[in-house]
Amino acid sequence: MNSVESQLKQSVNDLMSKKEELQAVFDMAANGISILDHNGMFLYANKFFQDMMGYTMEELYTESCISLSAPEYATASETAVAKAIKYGSIENFRKVCVRKSGEHLNASMSLSYLKSRDEIVMITSDITQDIKYQDELKRQVEIEVAKRTEQYEIMCHQSRLAAMGEMIDSIAHQWRQPLNGLGLIVQGLRHMSDNDRLNKEMLEEIEDEIMEKITYMSQTIDDFSSFFRISKKKESFDVLNSIEDAIRLIDGQLKSNAIKIKIILEHGVVRNVVGFPNEFKQVIMNIVHNAMTAIIKNNKEKGLIHIELTLRDGRLNICISDNGGGIDESNFEKIFDPYFSTREDGSGIGLYMSKVIIEHHMQGFLTVQNHKDGTKFCIELKSQELQ
Repeated sequence: MNSVESQLKQSVNDLMSKKEELQAVFDMAANGISILDHNGMFLYANKFFQDMMGYTMEELYTESCISLSAPEYATASETAVAKAIKYGSIENFRKVCVRKSGEHLNASMSLSYLKSRDEIVMITSDITQDIKYQDELKRQVEIEVAKRTEQYEIMCHQSRLAAMGEMIDSIAHQWRQPLNGLGLIVQGLRHMSDNDRLNKEMLEEIEDEIMEKITYMSQTIDDFSSFFRISKKKESFDVLNSIEDAIRLIDGQLKSNAIKIKIILEHGVVRNVVGFPNEFKQVIMNIVHNAMTAIIKNNKEKGLIHIELTLRDGRLNICISDNGGGIDESNFEKIFDPYFSTREDGSGIGLYMSKVIIEHHMQGFLTVQNHKDGTKFCIELKSQELQ
């Protein structure tokens, strides 16, 4: 054997050795590797792919990547082959394949076109377990969301019940004065009747006074009914009007405790925002009621609550401050936690719900700090002008 023949034999042996090495690499790969012709027919498939699909190599010669697809994915598989040839490659194409046993599996495929050989290299991964894991994770998330939604709805209900209890106290205060007035009128009527002093003109005056008090009481009921009416649709509303409406609901309690409210409106403030006006009123009522309680608890002779509306960096700021003594510094981190309250009879829901309403329902911010000899809550909202 001459040197040329010896070199040729050695080259052939080297090629065979490299082919065996390449074959071993293909067969040991943790993914299905296959070679397709330009129609998607199988020319070669490694052992992993054969085992994954349940076919022998001889059986795969009569199949294609399209025929092994679930019927609803056949057209998409044809398109994937065409795109791989046209653009050179396609990555992470997902479809459902059908194994020889008829079992379905979820697969992710990447195709690369070898122009010089007019062949396609296809790498296939079985992602069935990944899909099952994602579906299970999604189901668990949905269950958790449902639990949290239910918990939130319960807290909303508790919050409104707590507000309703405060409202009943407010109605009692609101009605006490007109009811006393009506009682005095009735007593006066009896006295005037006994002394024959009644005449048409006097009856008309008494009628006007009675109707004024009844109208006031009726308006009070309308205000409370409106407050507890739940709206599911956001709307544009004037925050100043809502603040005044909220204060009017507890005006009787404020007056009976000699607590004054001062509203300061910066010139040029855009007062309209988008949200749920009754929820916003609930926030104002929660904060003002807490301020009132703190003032009463600390026996302040001249209780004062300031509400200031300003515009800062194009955003509406509503700051409510009082002279009720402030909050213990150790409680600041917990003040908005559910069921935490600095009051013995507090439900611990009001400020938590206020935070949820402002920050989640109205995309604003609610903060608190001690201010002079009291507490200062600040609400920051987008004005409607910037929506």
